[in-house]
Amino acid sequence: RRGPRIGDAGLFASIVMAAAGVVLGASGAYMAGKGAAAEAARGFVGPIALREAPLPPGADVFAARARLVEQMISGGAPERFEPPAPTKGKPKIIIVFDDMGIDKAAYEQVMKLPGPLTLSFLPYADGLQPLVDRASASGHEIMLHLPMQPNGAADPGPHALAVDMTGSKLLSELDWNMKRIEGYVGVNNHMGSRFTRNEASMKTVLSVLAERGLFFLDSVTTGETVATVAGHSVGATVFARDVFLDPEAGSETVMRQLALVERIAEETGFAVAICHPRPDTLKVIGPWLTSAPSRGFELEKVSALIDIGDAWSSQKRVASAGGK
Repeated sequence: RRGPRIGDAGLFASIVMAAAGVVLGASGAYMAGKGAAAEAARGFVGPIALREAPLPPGADVFAARARLVEQMISGGAPERFEPPAPTKGKPKIIIVFDDMGIDKAAYEQVMKLPGPLTLSFLPYADGLQPLVDRASASGHEIMLHLPMQPNGAADPGPHALAVDMTGSKLLSELDWNMKRIEGYVGVNNHMGSRFTRNEASMKTVLSVLAERGLFFLDSVTTGETVATVAGHSVGATVFARDVFLDPEAGSETVMRQLALVERIAEETGFAVAICHPRPDTLKVIGPWLTSAPSRGFELEKVSALIDIGDAWSSQKRVASAGGK
């Protein structure tokens, strides 16, 4: 289950790239699971997850991207941003499908879509490994959609991680979740608007992920997430999404959010979007994925963030050394 190589450059990039992703798409709220309450803070924008995190030298390029994404989402006039050379080619778009594995019919619909895509599977679903293996064989990338405690009464599902668990209980439940499937490269949170605000709990989880060579993609279900700070403290690699494609029902929402994703990718070199295998989403995203390459976009797996981070940070090191 070990993920891709994550070196110092990848860690450096993850810290600052998480800032670039800690923004909410438009004004929607994240609908996590059947009938679940809204999980994201309405109206939140800005890379506040970095408020206490000391950044490595050369972080200015990532901070600039974060500011631009924030301006674009809030509707303001964006400042000029020049992506480093490694992302000056085709803009890269990463699409992550959450909540995979429960609805087998929805899985079949996703498998008909062009890719590559990233599929994040809920660990408490039954019969997952054949689905995972088939998706991998089709060229998609796999993540574990780890259930975490939300605010309020919404149920994240069995074996969800909670802030009031003892250390041994938390590790035991994390181990249960992580053993449910094989072949995943990283983990992102299912719900978790309370859990991802708790630095001690997040440090425990991220330490385990780092030991196993896995990264964490923050779904950003709260504007108060501390995933970046906690990851920096324990040496874990943390990324974050830019936009939710389906924060609320309706094809119009998905279309509007996809337009935002395209704009972010064009301006910054890449964009990370999370969506769910819902009818409205599938109806819109199928034609969009088919036409995206012809419109100049390159579909990528989520692990491409590691290569982008390595390349960006390496370029900054060369520049700071005077080209030597």
